[in-house]
Amino acid sequence: MAAFAPPTDSDCMRHRGSTAARKGLQAMAFAFALLSCGANAGDNVTRTIEDASFDDVRIALVDAIAEEGIGATTESRFGEMLTRTAPDLGHRPDLFAEARIYTFCSVMIAARLTTESAHNIAQCPLSMAVYQTPDEPGRVYLGYRRSVDSPGGRQADALLARIAARTSAQFERRPH
Repeated sequence: MAAFAPPTDSDCMRHRGSTAARKGLQAMAFAFALLSCGANAGDNVTRTIEDASFDDVRIALVDAIAEEGIGATTESRFGEMLTRTAPDLGHRPDLFAEARIYTFCSVMIAARLTTESAHNIAQCPLSMAVYQTPDEPGRVYLGYRRSVDSPGGRQADALLARIAARTSAQFERRPH
């Protein structure tokens, strides 16, 4: 079995100019995105936070993760990546006003999931998205995917729900 070798910069540059190849890749990427969205749309949990700034919600999310005793979150600047790649992929560059994905690991949950099945390794790390769309500037969304249907998966879902609730609670209006 041959080892996988990632493409080099010269490989990418050689194929970059091929319009037919680029159009084919765009079509495949679009089809894959449609299939992926359809298969997982019911597994997504989304929470809306009204009248808050994106940065305030983002900071509250990172704090809520830390309050669970979980450190070393990794931040993916998802919205910036989509804006940067829009010319090559053919979608509009402003799909999000802001979008970041935070990944993190609870060792207890990771151990539980992988003890249940070695194939549950794909459930780790956990991730939560915080995003804002350009047409709804007063709303910020938190989102995550549900885990597998198992005791460990339910434990992961409960953790993600607690983090989302703790984050959004920072922005609930309290009566005077």
